[in-house]
Amino acid sequence: MTAQTIVAIFIPATLAVIMFTMGLGLRVVDFKRVMVEPTAVAVGLVNQLVVLPAAGFLLAWAFALPPPMAVGFVLITACPGGPSSNLYSNLARGDTALSVTLTALSGVATMVTIPFVVGLALDTFMGTATDITIDVGSTVVQLLFIVGVPLALGMFVRAHRPTKAEVAEKHLKRVAVGLLLVLIIGAIAKERTRVAEQFTTLGIPVLVLSLGTIMLGLLSALAFRLPLRQAVTIGIEVGMQNAALGIGLAINVLGSEEIAMPAVVYGILAYFTCAVALAIGRRFIPHHDAPAAPAPARRRAS
Repeated sequence: MTAQTIVAIFIPATLAVIMFTMGLGLRVVDFKRVMVEPTAVAVGLVNQLVVLPAAGFLLAWAFALPPPMAVGFVLITACPGGPSSNLYSNLARGDTALSVTLTALSGVATMVTIPFVVGLALDTFMGTATDITIDVGSTVVQLLFIVGVPLALGMFVRAHRPTKAEVAEKHLKRVAVGLLLVLIIGAIAKERTRVAEQFTTLGIPVLVLSLGTIMLGLLSALAFRLPLRQAVTIGIEVGMQNAALGIGLAINVLGSEEIAMPAVVYGILAYFTCAVALAIGRRFIPHHDAPAAPAPARRRAS
C-alpha cells in the first residue's frame, strides 16, 4: 500500500472518528436551542460563519501571506468549531450547552459554506496561476460523508443507547485526540524541511486571528447584553476551529500539504490562545452554587 493510499484512507477515517465522537455528545435538543436562546445562538453563528471567514481574508491580505498559505489560512476560518471547544467552555465555567449547540450547528452549516468560502479564497489569492480547484458539489458530498454521516450516527447511538454512548464517548475522545496528534505530526513530518520557516511566517497571523476573533466573539456577545457565561463560550467557539478538518480538506480535496500548514499551526496555537478566554471565565464567572440537599423527611407524629 502506497503512502498516498494510506493518507487517503487515514485522514477521512480520522475525521469520521472525531465527528462520530462529537455526535455521541449531541442530542436533538441541542439543535432546538436556537428557539430557546435565539440571540446567543445567532450571535455565535454569525461570528463563526461570517465574521471569522471575513477576518481570515483580511488578515491573509494584511500579512501578505504567500498564496497557498493565504488559502489555507482562510480554509481554517471556514471550518466549524472544534470538539475541544466544548471542554474549554466547561473549564471556563461557560455555557457548555450553548457550546455544544454552536459546534453542532456550525458543523452542519459549514458542509455547505466551506466549498464556497474556499473557492473564493482560491480565486482571490491564486487566481489562474494554479491548477488547484474545488468542485463544490463533490466537496459537499465528501463533507456529508466525513462530517454529516458520522455526526448523525453518533447522535443516533446517543438517542437509543445513552448510557453506552456516554461510556464510548469517554474512550473515543482519547482516541480522537491521539488521531489528531498523529495527523498534525504527520503533516509536519511531510513538510519538515519548511516547517520552521512556515511556523515563522504563520505564527503571528494565527495568533492574531485566534486572539482577535476570541475578543470579537466575546465583545459582540456582551454588546447584545448576553451573560458573561455565554459571551466567554462564544469567544471560545470562534477562537477554536476544527483543525483536523482543515488539514484533511487541504490534503485530500485540494491535494496540497502547503495549504494544510495554517491548519497545522492553528491546531497547535489555538489551545494556548483559548486559554485566555478560559482565564477570563475562571476569573470573573463565579462557581455555580451546588444544588441544595433535599430536606430531611419529617417524622410522622406518633
